[in-house]
Amino acid sequence: MNKTQIKQLVARWYPEDDPILDIQLDTLLIILADIPLTEQALTGFLVVCSRFVDEFGRDRIGELANIFQTQHIKGRRALLNSLIHMNQWVGGMQGYMSRYPVTIKPQRPAFVQFKIIGIESITDQLYRVLDSNATVHGRSELIKDYILRTGRLPPVPLQTRPVRRTKPVIHWCTYDQWADPESTRQALQILPKWSDCQLRATIPTNKVKTSAFMAFNGDPHDECCFHQYFYEPLAQDHPPLAGGGPQIALFGAPAVSCLEQWNQQLGCWELL
Repeated sequence: MNKTQIKQLVARWYPEDDPILDIQLDTLLIILADIPLTEQALTGFLVVCSRFVDEFGRDRIGELANIFQTQHIKGRRALLNSLIHMNQWVGGMQGYMSRYPVTIKPQRPAFVQFKIIGIESITDQLYRVLDSNATVHGRSELIKDYILRTGRLPPVPLQTRPVRRTKPVIHWCTYDQWADPESTRQALQILPKWSDCQLRATIPTNKVKTSAFMAFNGDPHDECCFHQYFYEPLAQDHPPLAGGGPQIALFGAPAVSCLEQWNQQLGCWELL
């Protein structure tokens, strides 16, 4: 699509000028580079683009380059295919607007689940950082014992619908592994009260082809449902910590190929 065609399609759904959307579209074209933007992909983009604006009004579309690793052509293709899938999943803009309207009274948010198509072409593996003393939700078994016993992370609900009305529970994963728990904490902005960051699970991406999504921000205990109502590709919401680590949401019970724990005395990660 050329810029004239893009403007015509956008105007069909956004008749009023939106300077943030204009910037987002320019950024998307830069990120895709040599990959032509199709009508289906553009429509998919219009479905998700508003959720890339955080509660402070900052646009985070540029972070798609980090998540899809768009310096490589495989990553650019994965981004295009993910946008096309989003369009098909909701039935285009008409289907999205008619099936998933957002209302304030009654409170009906729309948490659009942006699936990453082709995660296995972007990276071979993901990492899940955990508290070494944490237990499986609702049980007394340590998470590390559960993983060693089953070879999987504890299950969270699968996402079978393109849009949720409540914030999803996810496995927060990342592309990178850091030298020690403190570096991990800084990059992913994990507060000490949440986790000691001393347990690390490696997840092969060829096992999670259908369950990798953009990470959604938000407090699951927020009663109004609209607080922190946006995607969070990179950790950056706790300024005292460095942040910048990429964040990927996984659902289900992902298979674990390697489980490591930090050895405080030796100062290294040890295979369990």
